Amino acid sequence: MNHKQTFVLVLIFLVDKWVQHYLVVPNWFSSYADDLLLIPLVMGLALWVQQNVVNPQFAFQKKQIIGTWLFFSLFFEVLAPIIWSTAYTRDILDVVAYGVGALIFAFFLNHGAEKTKE
Repeated sequence: MNHKQTFVLVLIFLVDKWVQHYLVVPNWFSSYADDLLLIPLVMGLALWVQQNVVNPQFAFQKKQIIGTWLFFSLFFEVLAPIIWSTAYTRDILDVVAYGVGALIFAFFLNHGAEKTKE
């Protein structure tokens, strides 16, 4: 993942937050945009750190991406509603959004530095 991709990913997240705060958006957008961006943002930043600090050729394995999807799905859709019942609700579409975000990360962002040279 190169610097431009990292910047664009963070910029998309910031624009998403701005849009949700200042504009009237459809319910589905405010419900699922953050979930869709979660895994690409978290794993994208982790990938950027790995490639810039440890190993420029580093890329996550498929099982690590699946594990991250499972972790966020179980934490936010199973555990969090039990622990903080008033702040979190279960929604299977959140799990789908996490999965789509994981696929976006896997197919478009998760590659070593040799594929990101400009």
